[in-house]
Amino acid sequence: MPTYFLHDVPEAVLREGPAQQREQAQIVFKEPCRFDHWPQIPIDVLASTDDRFFPLEFQRRVARARIGTDVEVLPGGHLVALSNPDGLVERLLRLERAALAG
Repeated sequence: MPTYFLHDVPEAVLREGPAQQREQAQIVFKEPCRFDHWPQIPIDVLASTDDRFFPLEFQRRVARARIGTDVEVLPGGHLVALSNPDGLVERLLRLERAALAG
């Protein structure tokens, strides 16, 4: 698992993490998506440069095919909130400011 999920997470973050991780909910793999179309709201897609589980080109292809947009790329791996929390927060706040400015 570290090879794909935690390969770029700083050691200090790994040490501070929960002593016991919860099991992943399997419902996402068992239940179909039950809506006819995406909501009519702006949707931004963020993708990490070094995600080994969902490589950047795969994420670009899915974003274009599903919602007709490209991804905004930021440094980090699969768990970008752990590997690049400052970069992720900065990008989210920038998106929020842009949305509020309308």
